[in-house]
Amino acid sequence: MTDRGPSPPFDIARDPAHLAAADWLVRLQSTAVSIEDTLAWQAWMRADATHARAFARLEELSQVLRNVPAPSAVSARQFARDRYDASVPIRDWKQPRAARTWAALAVVSSAVAASFAVFLSVPFWKTAPPANSFATLIGETRNVALADGSTITLGGDTRIEVALSDKERNIELTKGEALFVVAKDAARPFKVHAGDATVVAVGTAFNVERDSDRSVVSVTEGRVVVEPVTHFLPAFVLQEFKPKLRSVRLNVGQQTTAGSAGIEEPTKMVDAATGWQIGHLAFHLQPLRYVLEDVNRYARKPIVLENEHLGELMITGTVERGNITGWVKSLERAFDLQATEDTDQITLSPR
Repeated sequence: MTDRGPSPPFDIARDPAHLAAADWLVRLQSTAVSIEDTLAWQAWMRADATHARAFARLEELSQVLRNVPAPSAVSARQFARDRYDASVPIRDWKQPRAARTWAALAVVSSAVAASFAVFLSVPFWKTAPPANSFATLIGETRNVALADGSTITLGGDTRIEVALSDKERNIELTKGEALFVVAKDAARPFKVHAGDATVVAVGTAFNVERDSDRSVVSVTEGRVVVEPVTHFLPAFVLQEFKPKLRSVRLNVGQQTTAGSAGIEEPTKMVDAATGWQIGHLAFHLQPLRYVLEDVNRYARKPIVLENEHLGELMITGTVERGNITGWVKSLERAFDLQATEDTDQITLSPR
């Protein structure tokens, strides 16, 4: 096999995800941003994990560049000499020979762009620690020990990405449910990113369940802060359209639900919120569609609904992972449903 040498650095100045993230960052900071724009941005963020990472990176850079001192005033003649039009990255722009003596404004006006270009020219792997992925199959549970002393228990059909650095510990829960027992380290916050929420802790234990359009956080030890991922949106958007889009503190024994509309006020944690570790899935007044998302992480065959309106049925009770078939039969009796099993799935429909 021919040795082709090291791969070239990852150039995010031309990466589609980062280019789109930059466009969204500018649009969302406009005072004319609409709720339709906000919803479209959230859909883009959920479409691919690389979108969220790219956006977070550019948002962090934006905060840094805001501290750059404002340039002093310049004359119109000096301004005219600045021929850079931002159509290409500044590092690729070649100044004509006749205009080699830039005026002061030419340097100052491109300072921010130059800083941005230098930042983007650094290979991605040098600015962010590599992420390690861990996953489970349907019906499987798994314990993961991290280098910092923390442990994570993964439920069925769950996936996480772990990136530890000198400044913080980041875990992305891309799907499923996990219990986090966090080693104390005040210098490195422990952050779990799950859909529309980020859970921040230093040393504590908490459970995060990520469903299709919401995340449920339950604290079993200590306390955490649950933050919305869209905290940077203009104030009028938060006040008019997203009144629940603010951070919420949870103490031991409390839980909250986070979705695109924001984060709910803390409530008392369901006693068996972490019972899935020993085979018990407990629910209290939960819509059937969310219950099925949990149950299907352990079901031999996925259980689906023939009619989406059935998903609004409120369910209270316990499902034993070893007797899901019996639970389905109890649903049939309690709600006058019919379960039809075929080779690929079990379908619930009105009788």
